[in-house]
Amino acid sequence: MVASARTAGLSAEALLQDLRTDRFGRAMRLLAETASTSDVAWEWLRSGGPEGGVVIAERQTRGRGRHGRAWASPRGGLWMSVAVRPEMEMASAGRLGVGLAIATAEAVRAEAGCDVGLKWPNDVVLGGRKLGGVLVETESDGGRVGAAVLSLGLNVNSDVGMLPEQVRREAVSLLGATGRRHRVERIAGRVLEGLEGLWPDVVGAGTALAERWRAWDVLHGREVSVDVGGETRRGRANGIDSEGALVLMIGGAAHRMAAGEVRSVRGAQR
Repeated sequence: MVASARTAGLSAEALLQDLRTDRFGRAMRLLAETASTSDVAWEWLRSGGPEGGVVIAERQTRGRGRHGRAWASPRGGLWMSVAVRPEMEMASAGRLGVGLAIATAEAVRAEAGCDVGLKWPNDVVLGGRKLGGVLVETESDGGRVGAAVLSLGLNVNSDVGMLPEQVRREAVSLLGATGRRHRVERIAGRVLEGLEGLWPDVVGAGTALAERWRAWDVLHGREVSVDVGGETRRGRANGIDSEGALVLMIGGAAHRMAAGEVRSVRGAQR
């Protein structure tokens, strides 16, 4: 099922013609503009929409990031949300964002040839600047994830100069990094294919996710400061565990950071 198959700049046909998935993207809504793809995806889910339904917009007017922060979403980017009903414990919900982030990094490298990295918990980075980010929103059902929306914002062909001044200095787009335009539909398709390949481990043990994250991890081995509930923890980042939590080495002991905000980083960065 495809709704709004063609907008001014995106084509569902172009995405679907090469899409090799069974779960993700077989039902799709393509929009020229919306307030937030995640809001559309939630409405779809709550009205009985299909597992793996995908919403993509050319532009968002009220896109959001973590903690409700505004997310600038001009034309040229990939603004996508995936609606799921995963069979997993709420304690393991961190794997959802990990899976989407890894799928995004692999898609960008395959399509654009860029050496991107992942910065826990949700940033996709390139040359030390932010290329994109993932956001996971969940609803609990008796301690389990009853429903979730996995969202991705990626600066593909975006003009970074059009972004708000407060984020412009830290942002980068694939167009700016490579000097050429890229097929947004193909990147979206690769992300969905990658997520489907990772899905058994996302809803399973999570061990393979932690191993694959390490190949993209820009924090590994670096000294970081993490804000957790108003408290600052400082230590050496040592990857993530099978639940998607950051492992922080403090005084020789490993501490799990299931949530938090990395405020400062010391050491080499890709």
